[in-house]
Amino acid sequence: MYDSLAGKRAVVLGGSRGIGRAIAVRLAAEGAHVLVNYARSADAAAATAAECRALGVEATAVQADIGDATQLAALFAEVERWGGLDVLVANAARGLERPRPAIEQRPRHLRATMDVNLFAPWSAAQRATPLMAARGGGAIVHLLSPGAWQYMPDYSAVGVSKAALASLTRYLAVELAPRGIRVNAVSAGWVEGSEGEHAYRAGVSDRVRPHVPAGRNVAPEDVAAAVAWLCSAESAMLIGETVHLDGGFGIASWNAVLAPDADAGADAGAE
Repeated sequence: MYDSLAGKRAVVLGGSRGIGRAIAVRLAAEGAHVLVNYARSADAAAATAAECRALGVEATAVQADIGDATQLAALFAEVERWGGLDVLVANAARGLERPRPAIEQRPRHLRATMDVNLFAPWSAAQRATPLMAARGGGAIVHLLSPGAWQYMPDYSAVGVSKAALASLTRYLAVELAPRGIRVNAVSAGWVEGSEGEHAYRAGVSDRVRPHVPAGRNVAPEDVAAAVAWLCSAESAMLIGETVHLDGGFGIASWNAVLAPDADAGADAGAE
């Protein structure tokens, strides 16, 4: 438990389901009051807020498509009425609903993806800064993706937007640290049980799992644990960093290609 989170006020953008829900519940378990943002999943958001309240904290669900500047402004007006802000987690994401190679992506889809994945966290940080500064500081955490660092088929819209968000994380971190606001990120590997698992490609969990040194895929609760740590005083000197949370898959992925059993499989296929 991180005592430093008790009584803090946290906003989770995209907090109704999957990873966002796990983050909201974990922050509530740490004693933080939670505002659960959602775009369309009203019932899921209400259930997540209720789960948080059952842990003894204040929690409410607020609808806003954060890719819409007017709705994002209305969300932060609600945050001010709610009582201020100490923690902002940017989990909402868009882009997998039109999976295409980069060369075939459509401008409208790219703009919609950037609006949610990049410009919304950027604007949210601008709006959060005075609210956090008024309370003596705070923490901002961005959720990234391995597609920001390496090629993933039919993932270009999300990958490029998340790469830009990774860069924004570093810029905001340097500018906001003197105000007592720490900005960091979590880049989770393949998260089994997440919304992305259902939206990207069928069967990926089963294909990734054998190549994860930790023996299993990342779970939403693993991501939530990393986020809670980044928001706590325990990580006070972590500024502008990205926690790569993948059970070792990223550093061992060449093993799947170069290991002796992989060569044997390739030889058998050649025959």
